[in-house]
Amino acid sequence: MHKTLPIIMCLLIFSICCSKDDADYMDLTFESFVNHLTPEMRYQEIVKTFGDPARDIGSGIHIYVYELEDQTEIQIGYTDAIIYAVHVDSNQKELHVLIE
Repeated sequence: MHKTLPIIMCLLIFSICCSKDDADYMDLTFESFVNHLTPEMRYQEIVKTFGDPARDIGSGIHIYVYELEDQTEIQIGYTDAIIYAVHVDSNQKELHVLIE
């Protein structure tokens, strides 16, 4: 037991240090989405790039919501591909169209 405990502790520390959390994803800024979101992206690639969306507000289609650092949001309409992506303010007023 005494020999395996240090190994287990090292593996535990390694797994914690190497696990991905939201801090490891790209910064959630408008510029990040402008520079890295493309119409060809599939859901898995969106999540790999930006992390999991904060919520899905869609009904009939997915509308993935990413909350940005400046309190605005990116909303991505998605079925089996991106249908649209917009940047909206806190009142849901459209500020920019990223993908139409």
